[in-house]
Amino acid sequence: MQNFPFLSIFVTDMKQTITIIALLAAALSAAAQPAGRESWNSGWDFTKDGQTRTVNLPHDWGVEGEFNQEYPGETGKLPWWGRARYGKTLEVSAEDLAKDIRLEVDGAMSNASVFVNGIKAGGWAYGYSSWAVDITDRLREGKNRIEIVLDNKPESSRWYPGGGIYRNVWITKTEKTSVAHWGTFITTQMAAGKAIVYNKVTLKAPGTCIARISTRILYRDGNTEYIVAETRSVVEAYNGRTEVQDFEILNPRLWSPENPQMYIARTVVETEDTKDVYETPFGIRTAEFRPGGFYLNGKKTFLKGVCLHHDAGALGAAWNEDAWQRRLEMLKEMGCNAIRMSHNPPAPELLDMCDRMGFLVIDELTDTWTVPKKDNGYATLFEEWAEKDLTAMIRRDRNHPSIVLWSIGNECGEQGWPERWDIPRRLTDLCHREDPTRLTTAGNDNPGAAFTGYAETIDVYGFNYKPHLYEKFVEEHPTQPVYGSETASCISTRGFYRFPVEQEKGKGWTMEAPFQVSSYDLYAPGWASKPDYEWEYEDKVPECAGEFVWTGYDYLGEPTPFNMDPSVFTNFHTEEEKEAYRKMVAGWGQQISDVPLPSRSSYFGIMDLAGFPKDRYWLYQSRWRPEKPVAHILPHWTWPGREGEVTPVHVYTSGDEAELFLNGKSLGRKQKDGYRIVWDNVLYAPGTLEVVCYKNGREWARDKVQTAGKAAKLSAYADYEGEDLCYVAVDVLDKAGVLCPGASATIEFKVNGPAEIVATDAGDPTSHVPFYSHELPAFAGKASVIVRRTGNGPITVSASSKGLKKAKITL
Repeated sequence: MQNFPFLSIFVTDMKQTITIIALLAAALSAAAQPAGRESWNSGWDFTKDGQTRTVNLPHDWGVEGEFNQEYPGETGKLPWWGRARYGKTLEVSAEDLAKDIRLEVDGAMSNASVFVNGIKAGGWAYGYSSWAVDITDRLREGKNRIEIVLDNKPESSRWYPGGGIYRNVWITKTEKTSVAHWGTFITTQMAAGKAIVYNKVTLKAPGTCIARISTRILYRDGNTEYIVAETRSVVEAYNGRTEVQDFEILNPRLWSPENPQMYIARTVVETEDTKDVYETPFGIRTAEFRPGGFYLNGKKTFLKGVCLHHDAGALGAAWNEDAWQRRLEMLKEMGCNAIRMSHNPPAPELLDMCDRMGFLVIDELTDTWTVPKKDNGYATLFEEWAEKDLTAMIRRDRNHPSIVLWSIGNECGEQGWPERWDIPRRLTDLCHREDPTRLTTAGNDNPGAAFTGYAETIDVYGFNYKPHLYEKFVEEHPTQPVYGSETASCISTRGFYRFPVEQEKGKGWTMEAPFQVSSYDLYAPGWASKPDYEWEYEDKVPECAGEFVWTGYDYLGEPTPFNMDPSVFTNFHTEEEKEAYRKMVAGWGQQISDVPLPSRSSYFGIMDLAGFPKDRYWLYQSRWRPEKPVAHILPHWTWPGREGEVTPVHVYTSGDEAELFLNGKSLGRKQKDGYRIVWDNVLYAPGTLEVVCYKNGREWARDKVQTAGKAAKLSAYADYEGEDLCYVAVDVLDKAGVLCPGASATIEFKVNGPAEIVATDAGDPTSHVPFYSHELPAFAGKASVIVRRTGNGPITVSASSKGLKKAKITL
């Protein structure tokens, strides 16, 4: 530890209890870059299957295709595999050639090779890693041809990975002597109302020279910057030279989810005749995983998290700032304060966003070590690439204040193989080497592994779907923190309800059309549970540091329970469980032998693929935001033909009791016993169903649902307006303005003004209407269109459907 004067991790032994404290200030990796970094996204030649066209990056060729029902469900039924070539010309001046020039790729799916003027210059295999190639020596003055060739193999993913250069690409020009790529590492120590900030700077240089390193710590308020501290060092610079600078900040503004305050470290490297600037925004906070839970800035903080895959619904894997800003705003409103990046390093801009918006993050390496889940999955890369990928992830991301854990893997088969436990030990050691300030974790689904030596290979133990083991783990590992790394996996379809309402978790769907899952939030695959089950154990075991729900949003691929992918068997850990699942699948096969299952996206999300909240949204909001008045009734109340039949009513509320009224008549006032209030014996009658919720004896919140008449009109509203993208939602309403929850009218979208339609979706996991289509059927009475701005000025989006009054909105 004496080699790291900036080190801020402490282990104390008191009464046999080890408290591990990680203190750090962290930086925005995408923003922590040289001044000479330029976007290089526009105007690429793209060649695939013998066809060449011009595209702008980020680009996902898979989501541009049509759905094919013959494809396996885990593919998203989209053609994301294959070989492709991207090419572009780089103009280089004589002045440029005096500098170092590198090509930086935030993510390319996958097996990328870079060619400069026809000569291979480098590349990277793992499609989720960010990487860079120094192309200086292969450039000449004038025009240079840069090509990136991808070989995206089939059978390489359990979900939709996308295909193409789906994140940002940059050209970075720096002086020969400058801060190295990902060359700052900022940490802090807190004491007596002040923060000691350590800035470890790694240099690159062609030889040996004298350099001055000057760093200012800045606080930005709007467009005004204030100097908080500054220092300078004079060093002998050479390639790989490190210098640690320290600063003292009195009464620092601490970063937290409620108040994500950020600073900037501006580092200038000067030699006799060159000057290079490198900026690192960062935040100051303490993060402690103790045996009793997680503490942020000394305050116990429950991790109210979700797991997220990397696609953005109809946009596929292609990164877009507005799409993810919209997603995170909806999660924030729900009460979410944490995200597990499942199961790969995310786009660096997503971590920037988490820093700015105040989300705690688990950054994850991979879904697989050496035991394969897919024929061409990460197991084929592990031996050669795992250390490179993990090192790249940490060096890129270790400065983010949002990140609180490094996850080295998810549900890896080695959990039960003692002879392979050297793998997680080695990965944990690498994490500690690259970042001594953070702890490691993994998502673990093998129940027996938690009570073997495997548990000692990681610092913080994550359980996938094993809340009933929290208490036993705390008893047997009293010094090791624990949390739910994957929880619930409740499945549902927005707006779809099945009667009679069964309590058994496997009874919410049938293996026949319409291939949907009832939205009573009681249903889950064999290894999973409804949210209520998870919460019972969280409340019983206060040592549990938090949970990460699978998943925040529906995602492309992995359409459990309508998923025939053999990798599903990895979720079971006894022969009895596997045999039971085999028999169930065999039964499905007999029922659907003539036609493959249509489902192309998941049912796990709290929100659907289009971003519309499911009922579960309000269930989680009622638990995670107890201070917010929440009342939500399900199901909808339009059931022609069910008059007089039992139609159970569930109410999600942050109150403690509620009274239900049908057409003004009370159906009883009930106290919340658990996590929802249920009226099991309501007989359906058309009209108005209303709930009045109370808290501490006073009225707290209300909700109502009404029976809809015949569909009469469309209503359009701005779901989200961004700098680049706008989301417009359309509801199908009756003449009184009530949503028609069974409406499936085909809606045609048009746009006028400086904009273009990018995609449409309605959240139906079985729909095979291409995302690029300008018309699609509404699903459960709703549809959505994504519009991209192409210039300045107002944009008018219109929606029309035969027999319905048209809707129009101006943005």
